[in-house]
Amino acid sequence: MPADTSTLDPLFKDVYGPGIKNQMPDEVPLLKSFETDAETAQFQGREAVVAVKVNRNRGGYANVEGGAAPTAGNVQIENFRIPIRYQHYAIRATIPAMKASQSNKGAFARVWQLEMDELMDSIKYNRLFHLWGDGRGVRALINGEPSTGTTVTLDAPGGVAGANHGNRFLNVNDEIVAINPLSGLLRAGGTRRVTAVAADGTTATVAAAIDSAWADNDYIVKAYGTDASVTLANTEWQHAPMGMLGMVDNGTYVNTYFNLSRTTYPILQSTRIASVGSLSADIVQRALDVAMQIGSASIKEHWVHPDTRRAYLTLMENDRRYTNQYLMNPNAGTNIASGQYDDSLGFGPGKIKVDPHAPYGMWFGLDPRSAVRYVLPGDNEWVSESGAVMRWVSGTADTFEAFYRVFDNFCLLRPNQSFRLEGITTSFVIAHVI
Repeated sequence: MPADTSTLDPLFKDVYGPGIKNQMPDEVPLLKSFETDAETAQFQGREAVVAVKVNRNRGGYANVEGGAAPTAGNVQIENFRIPIRYQHYAIRATIPAMKASQSNKGAFARVWQLEMDELMDSIKYNRLFHLWGDGRGVRALINGEPSTGTTVTLDAPGGVAGANHGNRFLNVNDEIVAINPLSGLLRAGGTRRVTAVAADGTTATVAAAIDSAWADNDYIVKAYGTDASVTLANTEWQHAPMGMLGMVDNGTYVNTYFNLSRTTYPILQSTRIASVGSLSADIVQRALDVAMQIGSASIKEHWVHPDTRRAYLTLMENDRRYTNQYLMNPNAGTNIASGQYDDSLGFGPGKIKVDPHAPYGMWFGLDPRSAVRYVLPGDNEWVSESGAVMRWVSGTADTFEAFYRVFDNFCLLRPNQSFRLEGITTSFVIAHVI
């Protein structure tokens, strides 16, 4: 028998690459629009209180010589009350795992450092989900009366109506619960761990049988862990920071905006145009014009999902002209083909920016001048009040854990300076964001 790679297999070594190649996307573009002066955005106590003018002094009129004096009026001031929202994240590892990974010879990365670095990326992505939401923490709705099996059919990703990609904001190992949409109370049965999400976007599989109390149109939200008797306090329901669906809104998702009713004070309503259908330059300009009239808006950023950006590119395709050097090389596509987050595309002077977490078929026109992230001291740091980041897990021989915290909330102080288009016809593609 000749000597070949099969007969001499024990002779050969495996050659490993120099490190771990990250397969996860890690861009968080929208967060940058809410960066602000740390001094002006920090607060303490129960909540941040911001005085807002909701009506002018109306005590005046055009009259005749010697006419009656006008009835005195006054400016109307109300208060936004912006609560702090708390987020905590955890890592855990054993001492043997940490010691076995102390050198390049033994491991691709140091276990503890790897877990810390990975958690930072995970936090950014979870916060992006919140920043595109409406403060309720809804990941999806149950679509149809579920059985007591282990597969649940979903729709309305992020709480946005629509049958496409119901499992969009769920991933393997998420712990979820069901919320009764009428009462806002937990359904029976406790948490269920997600073990699989269907590639067609319609279902999620969980580790244990679904409780018979779960019902059609229940809200699916994340919870802290496996717990048959979990309470609302340990779920994301109504505990998430405020997001774009609630800030750039006219009351469709959030009518009471930081303590003030948008029905009572319509000046707090954003421009919203629903059921747009085919996108046109006129509909975008109409939204810009209305936001300018009611809020003196200066829209610098247009935020869309890639599906809506494609609809915009299609809108312009027939008007594209090739001149000078481009006549010899009339390539299809535009500059944005080189990068997902390239913002060289625009509507007028405003940049069109994309985010994979943005709702399908929506267009957000954002005036970032009033975008604020409020923070509490202790925000964005590892918990270390005990004197160290690593803490021994009680009842174990050599397991340690660490916690990271984020104390913040987001606000548009002038929601009438932004707009939202809905129901834009797009070429929908399921691309599950991990």
